[in-house]
Amino acid sequence: MMRVIPLFVALMLTVLGWQAWRLNEALHTIETQGAALKSKTQELTRKNSQLIGLSILTETNSQEQTRLYVAAEQTTALLRSRQRLIEELKRENEDLRRWADTPLPADIIRLRERPALAGGAAYREWLSQSDAVPPGKVSAAQ
Repeated sequence: MMRVIPLFVALMLTVLGWQAWRLNEALHTIETQGAALKSKTQELTRKNSQLIGLSILTETNSQEQTRLYVAAEQTTALLRSRQRLIEELKRENEDLRRWADTPLPADIIRLRERPALAGGAAYREWLSQSDAVPPGKVSAAQ
């Protein structure tokens, strides 16, 4: 019996050691998972704030787009109104009708046909290649 007690104590110490080791491993796992959970929570918070920011930006863009559509509609209506007024005036006034039907002078047509220019150098090059506008007439008596 005396031999059984030390053997039993040794067995109990072995079981307690093994349980302590398992408990230590479980605590380590819990700490690792807690750190991972904290990291994921921070990442989720960051993503959530980004989504809120994008939602606000989308709402703002939608409001501005609506405002621009309204402004475009108003501009179109105003343009139609002015065009209608011009047509009515042309029908009423013979002189105005003749003036509106007269072709533009050649210099004005040439100005309207100039190419799109990008910078001062391109403008100077275009000027040197094109015909200069004739100078205005200066009266000799001043």
